[in-house]
Amino acid sequence: MMTCFFKIDFMWQILLLILSQLTVFSYVISVVFLCRRGCKPSKLASVVVAFVINTILYATLQLDSRIIEGSLGIHLHSPYIILFIVVLSSLFYSVWALVSETKVRKTINRNSIKDAFDNLPTGVCFFNGAGLPVLCNRMMQRLSFAVCGKDLQFITELEEWFNDDFTPVSGVAKLNRTFILPDGKAWNINKREFLHESGNAYTQFTAVDVTELYEKREEVIRENEQLRKVQTDLQKLSANVVAVTREEEILNTKMRVHDEMGRCLIAAQKYLKEGNTDSIPNSLATSWQRAVSMIKYNNDTPDEDMLLQIRKTCEFVKLDFIKSGELPKSEKIAYILTCAVRECVTNAVRYAEATELYADFSETETEASVVLTNNGKRPDGKIKEGGGLSSLRNRVERAGGQMITESLPVFRLTVTIPKGKEDIM
Repeated sequence: MMTCFFKIDFMWQILLLILSQLTVFSYVISVVFLCRRGCKPSKLASVVVAFVINTILYATLQLDSRIIEGSLGIHLHSPYIILFIVVLSSLFYSVWALVSETKVRKTINRNSIKDAFDNLPTGVCFFNGAGLPVLCNRMMQRLSFAVCGKDLQFITELEEWFNDDFTPVSGVAKLNRTFILPDGKAWNINKREFLHESGNAYTQFTAVDVTELYEKREEVIRENEQLRKVQTDLQKLSANVVAVTREEEILNTKMRVHDEMGRCLIAAQKYLKEGNTDSIPNSLATSWQRAVSMIKYNNDTPDEDMLLQIRKTCEFVKLDFIKSGELPKSEKIAYILTCAVRECVTNAVRYAEATELYADFSETETEASVVLTNNGKRPDGKIKEGGGLSSLRNRVERAGGQMITESLPVFRLTVTIPKGKEDIM
């Protein structure tokens, strides 16, 4: 066994080459395993050095062997037993490196706790009563460099982050206790003081990734801004709808006046053709007077209080308007209720031949209403809603309200409009 490697038997050479090759393979596995497990740099360096030495030794033995026929070799003068011991020791060392690293990972010690603390996705830092950092993980250090361009040395450096006048480095935005980094990540900083069981006071700072919450907040802000624009457009549209509705009501009223005058003209023409000028009934004269009064009311008049216009109309048609209660403050609700009063003025004179119209306005915190009755003839049966009442019902229901017509014992019209929904009319 003291013979040189070149001169030893062929079988012994093969044995040592196989052992050396296994040693090289074991070191390859050890280097990869230790790199992935993140072992100590000194231990990893020693394994790499042993791997390089054994690789060179294997290549040298390969060249000095007689495996290749006709090879002259390089004639190593080291005894075979020494080479065998070196290779075998290297193999044992690689196996020990693997086993020891696996054993360390199965136990909890200071290093494992520190590694776990450093690998937390949340930034954490502890300061003692003197304001010096006693424990700070990698994430908090990286965040410190990103926000202020330096590592943490004293507690006041972190406390400055909470000041309104604190200015982070360029590219970092500050929103109260949240910092938005150039990569779009948002970190929220919190501070907590506590007393250790030993009696020492400590201050804890944590940095939590709130990127998703920040993005949701920005999305809500954008949606609210869009909703405010839509609300403004709806308010403008609602104002236009009110104006159009008023014009529509005036047009409908004029059409009814036109129909009334047409009937009066036809009746008058009939009497004139028959030569019965002395026997024209009072009903025809009353119809003419009512039609002329409504024409005067519906001409382009200055924009004034609607109830005042209704009172003037009632004076023209010889109808006393008796009101109790007050109109609601909401202009849109008040308009719907006065439309109901105006419709009842026409119907009270035309169908019930009434001389008095009663309007009882009331209002609560949630709704406003008007109840309309008259002293005219009682309806013969159930009220049939014509063009005027149908149009009024559509307007009331569009505003989310309710309209009730009663025939017995007397005619009664009740209109109720809820507050807060009048914008949809």
